[in-house]
Amino acid sequence: MNILIIDDEPGLRSGIRKVLSIHGYQSFEADSEHSALEMIKKHDIHIALLDLRLGKEDGRHILLSLKQLEPLLSIIIITGYGDIKSAVECMKSGAMNYLTKPIDHELLLSILDKESEALQLRKNNYAFKETLKSFSPISAGSSIHQEMQEIEQIINKVKDSPVTVLISGETGTGKEVAAKRIHYSGCYAEQPFIGVNCGSLHDNLLESELFGHEKGAFTGAVERKIGRFELAGKGTLFLDEIGDMSPTMQTKLLRVLQEQTYERVGGTKSIRSQCRIIAATNRDIEHMKASDEFRADLYYRMSVIRIHLPPLRCRPGDIPSLVKQFISEANSTYHRSISGVTPRLLDHLNSYHWPGNIRELKNVISKLVILADQDILDVHDEQLLSLLNPVSEFSLSGDLKTVIKKHTGNLERDLIRRTLNSCSGNISRAARELGVSRKTLYEKMRTYHL
Repeated sequence: MNILIIDDEPGLRSGIRKVLSIHGYQSFEADSEHSALEMIKKHDIHIALLDLRLGKEDGRHILLSLKQLEPLLSIIIITGYGDIKSAVECMKSGAMNYLTKPIDHELLLSILDKESEALQLRKNNYAFKETLKSFSPISAGSSIHQEMQEIEQIINKVKDSPVTVLISGETGTGKEVAAKRIHYSGCYAEQPFIGVNCGSLHDNLLESELFGHEKGAFTGAVERKIGRFELAGKGTLFLDEIGDMSPTMQTKLLRVLQEQTYERVGGTKSIRSQCRIIAATNRDIEHMKASDEFRADLYYRMSVIRIHLPPLRCRPGDIPSLVKQFISEANSTYHRSISGVTPRLLDHLNSYHWPGNIRELKNVISKLVILADQDILDVHDEQLLSLLNPVSEFSLSGDLKTVIKKHTGNLERDLIRRTLNSCSGNISRAARELGVSRKTLYEKMRTYHL
């Protein structure tokens, strides 16, 4: 993180720089509005420490100039005791926090640490909202499939509500996209959207991620950590793969939903939960409830509104629109100018069963766009056909080592995909059937974009 210290006292600037340097921050100095603006133009500044009284210049005016030049800049006000009212006014104008003189270095570092995380979240939200503006209608929920149209109606009804939502569906059907649609299309759009994968973390780590922990709470807890509930603030907390959450963590989550409060690990202070909860799972959550694998009381708390996303093979009529959308996105990402697909390729895409659903379709289109030699996509060689049928279409050209490595990977990818499909996306069960650990399976899924 790059910190800009804006103050007309050289001694104060020097003291802060020394402290920041010790803790790994890169810092810059400015003693006026002009020099501050020049610094921001020349360097990638993330956080500015701004003194309210900068000689004859008004700190509040400088704040507005800085925000106009760099809207995502985090500004922390430095103020004397008598200027606290002005500092609060600055926060209403966009400042994120304030410090009183003399500056407590421990407090400064704590604020910078928290603000670093919050800044990244704001940047992520900003980037996603900008991306959302460029999405074609199909990505915004438009579909010719009746069930998808009904889902869009539900999204429109719950987007401004604090109600908990449970989204189910096979791997790759777009559960997180649906959650973001709910968040970014309603009144929560200006608030954080925070996600956590409940299936990829063991209990202790997941508890720390959700609720945070205090310094010294356990071995390795060298500083306070802000949890996802707290970071979500008044926004949305997205709990992915909630079906893989252990019974112990289910109980702790239920308590938060019931009492709307929680404590950091190792802490005693009750923190109020203000965020909306959206959860997702690729498992048969109702069957899990019936077999006592998932708490019934938590299920009813989580599924006030239930959305089930159908697999792509059940909505082939949407494939042409999705293909058009993914070509447009791939063109932008990979700087290509593909205009469309041939009827022959579209027939292949429509007839394929898509075990990886929309995620797999997007992956295939991206590869086709990258490998295409013409401005329209077609299935004209073995390499492109292998993207749709990686096992049966074998290319035996090349040296022995390369051919074996390539097709071993294809076989491994297809086996994992088929196993996940047969296990309805249940990671734990698929890992057992494949004879590997959950961690190994997650790594393989990331490698093959499954």
